[in-house]
Amino acid sequence: MFSGQLPHYLEPRKLVRQGGEISGHTTVAALPRLAEFQSSQDSVVRARLAFEQDEDGHHCIRGEVHTELELRCQRCLEPVRYEVNASVELALVWSEDQARALPEHLDPWLASDEKMVLAELLEEELLLALPLVATHEQCPEPLDNPAAGAGAGANEGSDKPERENPFAVLERLKKGPRE
Repeated sequence: MFSGQLPHYLEPRKLVRQGGEISGHTTVAALPRLAEFQSSQDSVVRARLAFEQDEDGHHCIRGEVHTELELRCQRCLEPVRYEVNASVELALVWSEDQARALPEHLDPWLASDEKMVLAELLEEELLLALPLVATHEQCPEPLDNPAAGAGAGANEGSDKPERENPFAVLERLKKGPRE
């Protein structure tokens, strides 16, 4: 069992045979595919992974990966801190045929006979756990929305001239020949 700073490389077959478990931490900066999260590079990534063989003989990796990233709120465009929690349930496979033969509840992780780069697994799981759209629960300051006050009196007190309705021309053409 490893603990503390996460190792860079793992020997997955050996860990499965031994029923090994690793837990520890690293930083977002150590995960190259998360480089776009500039303001989160110092955030701690915590992981706990168990390597085991299931009842069907599959070599599995199960566990969790956690971190906190700063994303852009899609409502107000301000930064929002988002806690990313990824649940890991993978089966180690060494060929495409093995991947196709897996049960649906297991996702394949294509491994080689060489050492496995742990950062790749952590990156993949965290990226898959990101929300499709990041938003604050309650935005601190809403953006000025000119369309929000488009009802009666929307231009009262403003210096902007009222724009003509672009469909007014069509309305006049429609009424014109009948009059």
